[in-house]
Amino acid sequence: MFGEVPIYGNCEKNLDSKNRLTIPKFSSVEENDRLVIQKSDTGNFYIIINCSKIDEEIAKLKEKDEKRKIELLTSSIVALTKVDKQGRIIFHPNESFAIDRKVFIHGNYDCIHVFSSKKDYEDHIDELKKNR
Repeated sequence: MFGEVPIYGNCEKNLDSKNRLTIPKFSSVEENDRLVIQKSDTGNFYIIINCSKIDEEIAKLKEKDEKRKIELLTSSIVALTKVDKQGRIIFHPNESFAIDRKVFIHGNYDCIHVFSSKKDYEDHIDELKKNR
């Protein structure tokens, strides 16, 4: 099941003509897994593996009456989706969810980071190295 083991690996993938993205095998994704697509502050996307983690975070924030933090967290969520029989998810096209046909996927321990290109990924890694 998606999210039960750490996710490591990189690959390039293409969205098909219906905006479906096949999730890489290294993610352990299974049919009907429920996923959250979240926009990062850099304009790329995260595919959050385990929706219950977000549910838990919101519950903690509710206990503390942190309405602004809840709003910030939920405003970055672009879509909820389920994995189909072929291990694909749909990227629903809309203004806040523009993505190129070819993407670069990076397994980031407990989520998948979807970059619009391999160069965007490399730039991201360079930025992380600068800010150690």
